[in-house]
Amino acid sequence: MKTLNHFFRIQLYLTILLSVFFITVNSQETNNGLWSGWSVNVNGGANLFYGDIENYRYYKSFSNNSEWRFAYGFMIQKRFSPLFSLRGQFLKGNLSGTKRETNKWFEADIMETSLSATLDLSNLIWGQKPRTVSVYAMVGVGLTNWTTDLKNFETNENIGGNGHNTGRGIGGRTMEGVLPFGLGIDFRLSDHWNINVEGTLRPVNSDFLDAHEGGFKFDFYSYNFVGITYNFGKKKEKEPLLPTEELIVQEPIQEPEETEQVEPEPQEKIVIAKDDKEDEFRKLEKELLEADAETGIYKSPWQGVEFTVQIAASKIRIDPQKFASKYNLNNEVKVNYGNGWYRYSIGSYIKFWKAREYKNILVSRHNIYDAFIVAYKHGERLTLDQLVDFSFSAEVPSTVVKQRPVTKKSFGVQIIAFKDKDISVTAVKELYEIEQEVYKEFLEGWYQYTTGNFDSYKEAAKLRNKLKLNGVSDAFVVGYKEGVRVKLSTILD
Repeated sequence: MKTLNHFFRIQLYLTILLSVFFITVNSQETNNGLWSGWSVNVNGGANLFYGDIENYRYYKSFSNNSEWRFAYGFMIQKRFSPLFSLRGQFLKGNLSGTKRETNKWFEADIMETSLSATLDLSNLIWGQKPRTVSVYAMVGVGLTNWTTDLKNFETNENIGGNGHNTGRGIGGRTMEGVLPFGLGIDFRLSDHWNINVEGTLRPVNSDFLDAHEGGFKFDFYSYNFVGITYNFGKKKEKEPLLPTEELIVQEPIQEPEETEQVEPEPQEKIVIAKDDKEDEFRKLEKELLEADAETGIYKSPWQGVEFTVQIAASKIRIDPQKFASKYNLNNEVKVNYGNGWYRYSIGSYIKFWKAREYKNILVSRHNIYDAFIVAYKHGERLTLDQLVDFSFSAEVPSTVVKQRPVTKKSFGVQIIAFKDKDISVTAVKELYEIEQEVYKEFLEGWYQYTTGNFDSYKEAAKLRNKLKLNGVSDAFVVGYKEGVRVKLSTILD
């Protein structure tokens, strides 16, 4: 194997630059962590030629100028989702072929750079989840450079060739486009290490790779390799995550970091039997969804109950922003402490089905496979099976409505109004996915829901335009004087 020369290094740098450019652009758009999803791979294996100068189409000869040649390479890869990845690849190796009936054989030295996409077929067909073994497909586009010597089979005398300072590639090598595609199997050894086996065909936009024209219009070669991959990224937290809601949970008690002594709460016990957990949990979900449906889309059968999706738990407090960065979450991650555990959750819903839908999104799009739904009433955590009993809901008062701040002059945006429906502000925020505070007012027989509290009309108009783009088609700017709603014309400068 030849040592790295000047042209090899140029090809190497070109591969890195192309990969970093395309992958970094996409990475910035998805707001992932710096190393999240990145990996590097080194590989090596057989490089076989298919074209005019070969003895057999499928079987490659081992003797009398063996047609088996070795190649090696490396890849930089970025995984964007459980299904798709993008990778840049560099390949260097040799090719050979023999045509005894015409008394010819050739030997070529190739270097290739390519950019390709991979699709995880296992996750596509059988659902997205961590796997020990995965099957994937790849397809890409690239450039291949080569030099070829065509020789007499009996005397080894050179009788032709190309790429020796005669081509348009780097250093006068012959350069053409290549379209690699193939299949591979990935074996997960640990969080950081994988081994993969891949077979590819690489058609070349030329019939002169073997320095002989004729027959099929395009030559191609097949690179079949074994590689080892290192996956970058933060190590998983050593603190254990809480199991899913259907398991029996008995959390050990540990005092928080503060020196002040805290009286521990009673330990949680979820009453679903482990042996029947799947059937029981499906039954529980069905009952909760039926209760949701019976009360319509704006009201909850459990007044004062908030559903959220728990994504992690730890015995020591961790900055919630670390979970937001790790899982690429745009919404706020909240922290709740109890029974010696810091629990990290996201989302706030009055409807169980909405929380269930969001949990599925966190699993499928953000790879938070341990996510599960929890319920809180006045800051106290409830188990889901408690919600099946509706008797406690009558004891809970209606949700407190925040009053709009009183200022000399202010502007807001009306979201919606109802003549006969008095729904909660939480339902309005959930329905229209509004992050700002929502205020409820009753004026002239209408329940009016507004958001925003700005000093200028321009700021309120910006929020109105944003809400319209998000589907709140009836949003419009309203004005207030000393906290009382007035016509806009009376307070506009």
